[in-house]
Amino acid sequence: MSEAGEDGSGPFALIAEADMAVRIALDHLFSVILRRRATAVASCEEALTMLDQGLRPRVLIAGRDEDPNNALSLIRFASALRPAPFVFALDWRESPEAGVRAFLAGADDVIRAPVPLKEFALRLRARIGAEDSGFVGCRADLRADWDAEADIVCRAGLTEAEAQVVNLLLAHSGEIVTRDALSHAIDNRPWTYGDRKFDVHVAKIRKKLASAFGTRVSVRTVRSSGYVLTLDAAEPQPEGPAR
Repeated sequence: MSEAGEDGSGPFALIAEADMAVRIALDHLFSVILRRRATAVASCEEALTMLDQGLRPRVLIAGRDEDPNNALSLIRFASALRPAPFVFALDWRESPEAGVRAFLAGADDVIRAPVPLKEFALRLRARIGAEDSGFVGCRADLRADWDAEADIVCRAGLTEAEAQVVNLLLAHSGEIVTRDALSHAIDNRPWTYGDRKFDVHVAKIRKKLASAFGTRVSVRTVRSSGYVLTLDAAEPQPEGPAR
C-alpha cells in the first residue's frame, strides 16, 4: 500500500500485527472498505522505526508481536507524539493484564483479537467521527459481511483494485451490479461505453475465485447489464462410487 496519506504526510492507518490473516483483514478494511490508505507491517518494532523516521498516521494499530514489550513500546512512543495518532491496541489475551498494560502505556482503546471488522470500524467511527467529518466509515455499507469479504480477498489473492470490485459485488450478492454503479463507486465518475476496465478485472477475479473456491464463489457477466456475484456456502459433496 502507498504510504502517502490524504495530507501527504503518511497513511491514514499504520497497522502492526504479526498474524498475517488479521493484518491482511485490517489492511483490507481501511484500503478497500473504508477507502483510506493504510500501511501494514508484521512487527511493532518496524512500525516504531517508521514513526521515528517521521511517518505520521491518523490511526495506529498495535497488535501481536514476538515480544509483547515491543507493542507497549510502540504505544508509548506513538502516544507521546504531537499530534498523536489514535492508538488501538489488539488484546490477544496472552495474559490477564494485557489490556490494562496497553491502556497504561497510552492506548486510546483496546479491542480483543481477532477483531470483527465491522465492530472495529464502528469503534473507530465513534472515536474519531466527530472530529473527522469526512471519515468514510460513516458511509460504509453496514449490511455487508466485511469479515467474509476479507476472507475471500485473502484466500483468492485479489489485488486492491480487484478487491474493490468484489466489495461492491458482495454487498449486492445475487443482484446485478452495473458497470456504471462500479465506476461511480470506485472511480467517482460515470462509466463510458467501450471502457473494458471492469471486464478485465472481472475476468481475472473469476479465475482467482474459481481456483480458490471452485463453484462456491462465482461472478458471472450479464450481457448489456453488469455482473452478479453468487455465494454457495455448501461444500461440494464427493461423488459416490460408480455403479
